[in-house]
Amino acid sequence: MSPIIVPYIITAIAVYFLFARLGLIGNPLGLLIAHTLLAVPKVVVIVAAALKGFDRTLERASMSLGAGPWVTFYRVTYPGIRPAVMAAALFAFLTSFDELILSMFITGPTAVTLPKLMWDAVRLEMDPTIAAASSLLIGIAVFLVGTMEVLRRQAAIRVPMS
Repeated sequence: MSPIIVPYIITAIAVYFLFARLGLIGNPLGLLIAHTLLAVPKVVVIVAAALKGFDRTLERASMSLGAGPWVTFYRVTYPGIRPAVMAAALFAFLTSFDELILSMFITGPTAVTLPKLMWDAVRLEMDPTIAAASSLLIGIAVFLVGTMEVLRRQAAIRVPMS
């Protein structure tokens, strides 16, 4: 849980010193591992909450009817927690997409990520590309929130609350 609690700059410095010893600075693998370290706690919290509310009797019923553990997972468990897995994937992506500080520490001068490119463009040049990219990102966020609200309302209509 420490990547959620500890400020990103502290995490970035710690990861930088560790990865410098391992030779992962400027390496795409190092960037992948660092972003995974930041995203995993959020994914664990979201999926664990979904699993806590999942009815285990469905799994036992599936296995008592002859399904093996893998079939039970893919046909019973995963469909039950799929919304949480999708939400966790979205949060992991957004965490990684928004992380500038860690990217600046780990990538080195040669690699370019979109947040780093946007930061450099804002600092060093006046380019309308950044305004277009920002508008696109805001539009995507508004679209996703709107879509989720429509889906939530449709689900509420199909399954009325008692």
